[in-house]
Amino acid sequence: MIVPWLTFIAVGTTTCAGFVKLAGRLLRYTVPWKSSSLFAVIVLALFIFDHVLAFDQPVTIRIVRAMVLLLVLVILGSWFFRARGMNRSGNLLGSGGGIRLMALTFAVMAIVAFTIVLPAQVFLSKQLSPSP
Repeated sequence: MIVPWLTFIAVGTTTCAGFVKLAGRLLRYTVPWKSSSLFAVIVLALFIFDHVLAFDQPVTIRIVRAMVLLLVLVILGSWFFRARGMNRSGNLLGSGGGIRLMALTFAVMAIVAFTIVLPAQVFLSKQLSPSP
């Protein structure tokens, strides 16, 4: 029972930290691995906490809660990385740079998720549909 949870935590933390580093690289920001990993742990903790709270909620409430969680994570990330990241010229990111970093991070996450999920859905729908 504990091995799947540990695997989820390890993969989730590494993936989130990697997306933050990728977004920083795309924006030509310098974001340390230590900071991105710490932020990934915070994101994972908030994600699990939100899912525990929304366990028996209707779908519409879960979607609204997910949007609120995304907004909270963007604001928290902009605050978190304003003093932990550097821009191209070596200055601290500030709130604006942190918001750009978080917005690009979650945009890249969404693009990668849709790139993986949509072809899988199409493939599975063709494979699992009955033959005429």
